[in-house]
Amino acid sequence: MKIRRKLGLVAASALLFSGGANAVNIVDSEGDTFSFGWSDFIDGATINATVTFVLSEFDIDAGSAVFEVTAVNSSSGPGLNRLVAFGIDTITPELDGASITLNNSGVRTIGGNVDWSASLDSNMSGGFRRIDLCVWAGSNCTGGSNSGIGEGVRDVFELTLTGDFSGGSSTFAEPYIGRFQIVGRAGQSYTLGEPPGGSVPEPGPLALLGVGLAALAMRRRRKAV
Repeated sequence: MKIRRKLGLVAASALLFSGGANAVNIVDSEGDTFSFGWSDFIDGATINATVTFVLSEFDIDAGSAVFEVTAVNSSSGPGLNRLVAFGIDTITPELDGASITLNNSGVRTIGGNVDWSASLDSNMSGGFRRIDLCVWAGSNCTGGSNSGIGEGVRDVFELTLTGDFSGGSSTFAEPYIGRFQIVGRAGQSYTLGEPPGGSVPEPGPLALLGVGLAALAMRRRRKAV
C-alpha cells in the first residue's frame, strides 16, 4: 500500500548575511514555508531578490518531496540585474535526485516564463566551492545564456527532491547562495551569500610540500648562522 505523508518546514524564513548558522528542518506538519534572499548595493544597482519554498507533498515510498518554488527579483538600477541561479549549501541526509516537475506535455506544472533546471553537488561561482543543491536558468549553475529572471519578475515552478527521508526530517542549511548577472554599470556577474573566502581553493599536496621544504630550509639556515 502506498503511503503518502504531508511534510512542512520548521522556521518561516532564513536570512542571508545574518552571521549565524541558520537551518530549517522538514518535520511532520503541513503547508509551512521557508524563504531566503539577498539584499546588496553593487556598482549603482540595488540587488533585492527572494526565493520561497512551500512543501506541498511527500511520498514516503518513493522518497520524494515536492516543493512549490517562487523566485522574485525586485532589483533596480543600472544593468539588467538578472537572478540566474540559487542554491542551498548543505542538505542532510544527502539527496540522490533533483528535478523540475513536468507534466505529460513537457511543460512545467505551475506556470512561469523561465526554463529552470536543478542539479546536485554543483559548482556555482566558477571557483572551487560546491553546494548540495542548485536551481538554475541558463547554460549551467553558474549562469550564462542571458537567462534567469530580470527586474520586477516573479516566477513559480515545482521542484522535486529525492532521497532517504524515512527518518521524517531533513536539514536545509545556509549559506543560501544567489548568482546574478549583468549587474550595475559595468554589467558584471556576482555570487551573493557565500561565506568570506568560500571560493578560495585549499592548497593542494604539491603546494603543501613546497611550504614544508621552505620551512625545512629556513630551519637549516638558522642552525648554520
